[in-house]
Amino acid sequence: MKNLIVFRKFGYCLLLFTFYFLFSTEVKAHRFHTSLTVMEYNSETKNIEISMQLFTHDLVQVLEKRHNKRIELEKKETDALIFDYVSEKFNLNDSDDKFYKLNWVGKELEIDKIFVYLEIPFEGNLEGKKIQNTIFFEAFDEQTNLVILKFEQKKADLLFKVGDKLKEIQVGIN
Repeated sequence: MKNLIVFRKFGYCLLLFTFYFLFSTEVKAHRFHTSLTVMEYNSETKNIEISMQLFTHDLVQVLEKRHNKRIELEKKETDALIFDYVSEKFNLNDSDDKFYKLNWVGKELEIDKIFVYLEIPFEGNLEGKKIQNTIFFEAFDEQTNLVILKFEQKKADLLFKVGDKLKEIQVGIN
């Protein structure tokens, strides 16, 4: 989990840099909505450790609409609402389209972003597995979700846009 926390500052900069160049003409037209997810396999614990960076304003807006009540992210009871939402919108699937079980690890709040930490017990190879990341797609037409996956010495980057469902993982050499 320590490696994922180190990646969050790097990831935030990478995310802004990526979207500036990918959508530089659109940024001037309207605010962009994006998330960054870093997944890293820990061979000692046999878990995929997940760090998900979301904008707090976007998460609050979606959860308030979903539950028809005021949401305060700093409250412990909100963890279950966040986990339920994320579990519905973010999944790792095997070749038979069965979901791997997500486990809640925790969250970390900053002024304008929240880090959600999850784990998936996992053994085997990620090649050919599929990821779904449709976080905030129901709320923002311009939403994009970047997933960076590290498995042993291999890496995969997946970019999800509204309309995308499942994407197959094809890991390459770093």
